[in-house]
Amino acid sequence: MDGTVIVMIVTLALPNGEKGINVKPMANVDACKVEAEIEASDPFVAGVQCSELLNGVLELKFEPGMARPVPETSNPGRTG
Repeated sequence: MDGTVIVMIVTLALPNGEKGINVKPMANVDACKVEAEIEASDPFVAGVQCSELLNGVLELKFEPGMARPVPETSNPGRTG
């Protein structure tokens, strides 16, 4: 093992306006790509990316157009 740490970063945008970021360690880059495709299909996921932890630092890359609009509900006060 070379000590490389791969993580999947998921940016959430919920209908009630709440936002969050989840970071999940992954076994390797290929596993991260597969999981990222699954996460990206969730309507409450604004963005997802795989990244490498370098020297204890995790860098996020934000690109224009990466975020999707916040999903809407029939009642904005409820998420389901």
